Amino acid sequence: MTTISSSTAVTPTAATNTGGQQLITALGGGSGVDTKSLAQNLVNAEKMPQQKIIQAKIDKCNATISGDGALLASLGTLNTAFSALQNKSGLDAVMIDVTDSASFLVKSTGSAEVETGFHKIHVTAVAAAQRSTQPAGSGFADASSPISQNSFSLTITPLGKSALTVAIAAGDSASAVVDKINKTAGLGVTAQLVNKGSGSTPYQIVLTSSASGIGNRFSVVSTNSSLNFADPPLTPAADASLTVDGIQLTRSTNDITDAISGVTLSLFSPAPVDIDTHVQISRDTTKVKDKITSLVSAYNDLQKTLKTVSASDSTDSTIGGSLVNNSIVRTVRNQIQKLMMDESTTPGGTVKAFRDFGVTIQANGMMAANDAKLQTALDKSYADVVLALSGNIANQSSATVERRGLAGDAVKKLTALIDTDPSTGKGAIATQISGAKKKITANNDDLQKLETRMATLLKRYTQQFSTMDTLLGNIKSQQAGLKSTFDGMAAAYSNK
Repeated sequence: MTTISSSTAVTPTAATNTGGQQLITALGGGSGVDTKSLAQNLVNAEKMPQQKIIQAKIDKCNATISGDGALLASLGTLNTAFSALQNKSGLDAVMIDVTDSASFLVKSTGSAEVETGFHKIHVTAVAAAQRSTQPAGSGFADASSPISQNSFSLTITPLGKSALTVAIAAGDSASAVVDKINKTAGLGVTAQLVNKGSGSTPYQIVLTSSASGIGNRFSVVSTNSSLNFADPPLTPAADASLTVDGIQLTRSTNDITDAISGVTLSLFSPAPVDIDTHVQISRDTTKVKDKITSLVSAYNDLQKTLKTVSASDSTDSTIGGSLVNNSIVRTVRNQIQKLMMDESTTPGGTVKAFRDFGVTIQANGMMAANDAKLQTALDKSYADVVLALSGNIANQSSATVERRGLAGDAVKKLTALIDTDPSTGKGAIATQISGAKKKITANNDDLQKLETRMATLLKRYTQQFSTMDTLLGNIKSQQAGLKSTFDGMAAAYSNK
């Protein structure tokens, strides 16, 4: 036997029946009727089923937005993980140990073809750019006073090139001469006004070759004794000279990129005659390995999100079941699996896909990395791994259209999928979110229209029941009058 508690809420239909019973009782017993409650109950009976349907649509749209938001977050994390692997420059995994850094610095160039091992280096001379200045004791009292009352010219001749002339006007100051030299194209020389800070003529013009090395020296001739340049130069042009693993090298610059593959030697001082510097270059595969591990983790987190939003029996109170039977889930799942299983658009000789360095998708949809196989690929085929991941592109950008490698292609596709910029047309997920928001707006409008209709209906019912109540009052008044009349007549007859 089922017992209904007295505190159980009255449904709209029950409330309507109660109101009708009150009316019958009132008509029969002569008591007043609560017409206001009766009208409200009738309106609620019509309003609540429609309101419930509309609210369910709003709740579904909100759930879709929550589920899509969770997908965007997980896809964003995966995109970040792929981004860390898409640039060749970001895959630089070189360790450099130097026994002595008194004559040069060693820096990785980010090349996957780095020449690992030990190297013996001895710096004999460093490269220098020619610097020429005025002879001792000559110069100018200030920067703005005229150098000469007569016009003259400077003829500057870069080694092996045609002479170029700079015309100096009468009354030009030292500052003006510097500006004219620097504005003359093709000189291969820059001018600077230097204040020595002492003496009666502390200002001097210094000419410096724009590049170091003997091949970039120059000569300068003036037609006016007020501006001459000393010979020999303050700093003669010089080439760098060094020995690398027994081979003598001469270069015009101190930044040498072709002595040891994958590293730059930046020279700054000759070494003592009897001291060689030893450099050990080795691979540090930990960086790349950690990035691949992060990618596996991000992929698996995305799979968990996909499972949660698409499962009708999920216990997650926030996004569980929010995208049941939603095509976005299938789209994302298919695209991501394809990214992980396809071969690279820039395959290496021995590494063409993730599976070739131990990263595979399991039967349960999760990804796993075989540590031993991954380490072997990094140790023996590092250049192939870099090529397969990045296409050997140092810095990927949106302008890189195709053949971007596994990671580069993934970033491009993921970026399009999660795009939320209205100016680009939006990605599939953002488009669905936008559509859900529009539906919520439309459903809220429907709720407002329903409220408006029900308010009108309540007003009509109230007026009708008020009229009925007035009529009933008149009937009762007439009833009372008739009763009084009949009672009087009965009394009159009974007195006879």
